[in-house]
Amino acid sequence: MGKKKTKPPVLLEDPESVEIGKKKEDEMDKGLSTIFKDADGAVPDMSKLEIRRRPWILYVVAGMIIFLTLLLASVWAGFIFFKPFKGFGGQGLQLKIDGPARVTLGQESTYFINYSNVSNEPLASAEVRVSFPTDFRIISTNPEMPAAGMTWRLGSIEYGGRGTIQVKGVFLGALGTKSAIQAVGTYRPASFNSDFEALATQQLEYSDSVLSGSISAPEKMIPGDKVTFVYSVSNTGSIPLDGLEAHLTLPHGFVRDATSSTASDGDMVVMPIGELPAGASSTLSVSGIFASGSGGELHVLGETGKIGLDGSFLAAQKTDTVVSLLAGDLGLKLVANGSDADRSVNLGDALHFSLGYENTSGEELKNIVLHVIFEPLSASGTSPVVPKKPSDFDLLDWSGLFDNSSGTQRDNQLVWDKSSLEMLERMPTGQDGVIEFSVPLISSAASGTLFDAFQATAEADVEFVGGAKLDRVVRTKPMVFRLRSDAKLTTEARYFTEEGAPMGTGPLPPEVGQTTSYRILWTVDKSLHELSDLKVSAKLPDNVVWPGTIDVSAGELTYDEKTRMVTWTLNKMPTDITEITAEFDVQLTPTEFDANRFAELVGETRFDAKDVQNGDALTMTKDHLTTDLQNDDGAKNKGVVRKS
Repeated sequence: MGKKKTKPPVLLEDPESVEIGKKKEDEMDKGLSTIFKDADGAVPDMSKLEIRRRPWILYVVAGMIIFLTLLLASVWAGFIFFKPFKGFGGQGLQLKIDGPARVTLGQESTYFINYSNVSNEPLASAEVRVSFPTDFRIISTNPEMPAAGMTWRLGSIEYGGRGTIQVKGVFLGALGTKSAIQAVGTYRPASFNSDFEALATQQLEYSDSVLSGSISAPEKMIPGDKVTFVYSVSNTGSIPLDGLEAHLTLPHGFVRDATSSTASDGDMVVMPIGELPAGASSTLSVSGIFASGSGGELHVLGETGKIGLDGSFLAAQKTDTVVSLLAGDLGLKLVANGSDADRSVNLGDALHFSLGYENTSGEELKNIVLHVIFEPLSASGTSPVVPKKPSDFDLLDWSGLFDNSSGTQRDNQLVWDKSSLEMLERMPTGQDGVIEFSVPLISSAASGTLFDAFQATAEADVEFVGGAKLDRVVRTKPMVFRLRSDAKLTTEARYFTEEGAPMGTGPLPPEVGQTTSYRILWTVDKSLHELSDLKVSAKLPDNVVWPGTIDVSAGELTYDEKTRMVTWTLNKMPTDITEITAEFDVQLTPTEFDANRFAELVGETRFDAKDVQNGDALTMTKDHLTTDLQNDDGAKNKGVVRKS
């Protein structure tokens, strides 16, 4: 049987799907047409398009570019691998100081300031500045120190470059203190246009010294015994030391011999040494006695060093010792106006003294003589001097002496013995007594005085202690009195001169609503010491006008309208200038409030100055000035304000 041929099945299309497909084909044709249209809107014949092939030269150029790129990359990779370069990373110049941290004063020390370039590029404009303590004395440097100081200009430093600055010298600071060396570097990396800094510090401790010292003194003593302290200092180093001075600080109550030639500052004795060669020694010796009332374990300190740039003493050597001061035979105590301290006094002051004495020994004392001695002091006010004749020391007014025990005046001292006080012939153990006396200072130095400082010392001579004849001498520590300047301020208001000529204008007595002018006079006078920083000031009342009339012998007189203050200033008033004056006018217009009373012309006046001789500050005030002109004969009793 023959097979029948079958037809493939016919797929029935959805009319809606057919419609959507036609729309998509139309949109695609429109998009392609838009893409391929030329400038005239025509679509080219796509069946006639030809494919253009690139020229062979483009492939050659592209190949060469790729080859060169690979070659350059390999070169940089090799450079980085064999010598990595990362540029400046923040640290370029590195500084380090090598040398001893614990310093022996006076011994030569060497320090190395090491520098190196730790960056990965060269450094330019490099320099290193080294700062040592001010007490360091340079011996040598390598490289040689520049003329401008300890700043070395290194210039360029290559990658990995390094070097050293060597400094030798001697420290002469204060033993036991700390200090430091500092090095500061500046540089400019090759990849930057700005400078950078590096810093290194070496801490120092002054722990030892080539100077050695010792103090020689009796282990035990009593007040009145003559004592000598000897302070010796030696240079055990290998180089000379210069500019040295020795200080010996003695216990409070030690009274040095008046013949001592060494300078003194309170309880300290100072001796310049100057240069002390290697292996050499110097000795400071001080003699004296301990004042009555001193006792116990007392310290003596010796120091040697230099004066620093700020004026302080830098002790490079210190040594001390302890001495025992036993109780004395006779205790003495001298006070003036309730105190035994040094002080400043004014001319005319009365000095009230109390002299106490007591047998503090275990035995009877016999034939005692008591003295209170007044001695003028040198210009420095530190050591007593002997006047050519007793009358040259004229600060004490002996005519005003009061003494409850009938002592005897001998020149510038008072003396009491067994004829004055019976108990001074024989004084049992524990016996005591008090002598009181007073003497005033002269009230004025207008005639001139040779001295303006003095000291008072109590002294006792004891012939017998028990049955032994010892002739012991006991003293108190001197009390020093320094005169203050006698400068004073005088203020006065006047209408007429002393001769009767008018200086003022306007009605007298003054009247309400009417203007009257007065002359104000300020005077500063003195006979002692130079003054500095002088200032006189006062405030004007609200109804007083400053007309601007000024007449001053020295200084400057000004008026401040806001504060209404009149001020007179002067930088100094030398010793040989005894008086200065200032004059100015004021104009008063009284109000109803001023009627039937004295009107105020100038408020309270204040005077300030400094006594150059002893450093005291001087201050005084004067009461306000009014129209009550009692010192003006022409205006006296014409000061009450009247109603017009």
